[in-house]
Amino acid sequence: MKRNIFLLLLPLSLISSDTTALLSPEKQTLLKQQQAIYESEHEKLRYNWIAPVNLNASYSYDKSAQGGYRSDSENASASISQDIFRSGGITYQIRYADTKKHTDWITLQKQIAAYNQQLFIALLNYQKNSSLREQSLKRLGNSEIEVFIKRQLYDAGKTDITELNNALMGKSSELKTLSSLKYALAEQRFEIAKLSDIDPENITLPTFELVTEDDFFAHQLDLQYSRARTDTLKNLYEVTNSSYLPSISLNATVGYRNYDPKELNAAYNGEYYSTGVQLTLPLAYNASAAIQEARATYLHENADSADRQRELTSIYRQSMEKIESYKEVITITSQNLLLYDDLLRAVQAGVNAGTKTGYDLQTLNNTKSIEQIEIKINEINIQIELAKLHFAINPSKELL
Repeated sequence: MKRNIFLLLLPLSLISSDTTALLSPEKQTLLKQQQAIYESEHEKLRYNWIAPVNLNASYSYDKSAQGGYRSDSENASASISQDIFRSGGITYQIRYADTKKHTDWITLQKQIAAYNQQLFIALLNYQKNSSLREQSLKRLGNSEIEVFIKRQLYDAGKTDITELNNALMGKSSELKTLSSLKYALAEQRFEIAKLSDIDPENITLPTFELVTEDDFFAHQLDLQYSRARTDTLKNLYEVTNSSYLPSISLNATVGYRNYDPKELNAAYNGEYYSTGVQLTLPLAYNASAAIQEARATYLHENADSADRQRELTSIYRQSMEKIESYKEVITITSQNLLLYDDLLRAVQAGVNAGTKTGYDLQTLNNTKSIEQIEIKINEINIQIELAKLHFAINPSKELL
């Protein structure tokens, strides 16, 4: 019974087993753990400008060697030194955390897309190799007929050994092709098993549709990642720059103290607090170099984004050329099939009349099947190219 399995594109925080249904449990766990890492990192980065509250408690007993004075003291306090102004650094830190989360989200989408592309292309190649094997079996059938006929002619002295030898070599070559295709099918099963527990013989694959050039560049995951990373590095540059500018922090301490000097009249039992504002102006020798490095990294990523778009334009158009080439082969093969239909009718009439042999009819039928399978193979080739374009903009594919 064939399975209909679907994968949906969902945001980072909503990845579940349903969205990775084709993938193995191990791959699903890997993706979920990566999601958890990204979410934890975002939480850490977004609020790491908030200073910790320091809690302190102490108890001491002192007996002085001078005059025999003794004292008991207890102290509990909480203190904080919190930046309240970083020349825009706090805002940039929050923006950096948010843009990095978006970049990580796209990274996870790219990872899911990579897994699914690898899986679907392996499945399509499995179908393609199955068709090639079927095609090879038909060719082998023709080779066996040719060897039989050449042997009969050779034994009758109507042909030389060269023609018989060529027929035998043709059969041997086709047997080697069959052996190679057997291994290719096994190899594709191994590739599928790396990613999924599904059986390639029992799955209905979806039909991939053409992705327009506008949609390709509007949703291409590599471009989205590059643009998001550019924004992330821009905010990181601003964070770096602001870290060398003046900052203002609020210092505060609140606590409870119990102090008993025993022989002295200076006891204290009660609360205490202190507050203050601190202005800090960092003076670092490497400040300029650090800022320029962050800026150069941001500008490099920005330039890489533009370069990547140019590269992807070539990749998209190359896929279009491949698809057109496969379509041309299908058209030519379809036209040839019409000729085979006419020829088969003529040969069938000859067989009925006794002027043609059954071998002629069988050879033509095999050749027609070879051409029909050729159409199927090129249709799969088109699907492989369309799958590559699909997973360049979508992390998953719904099977209807």
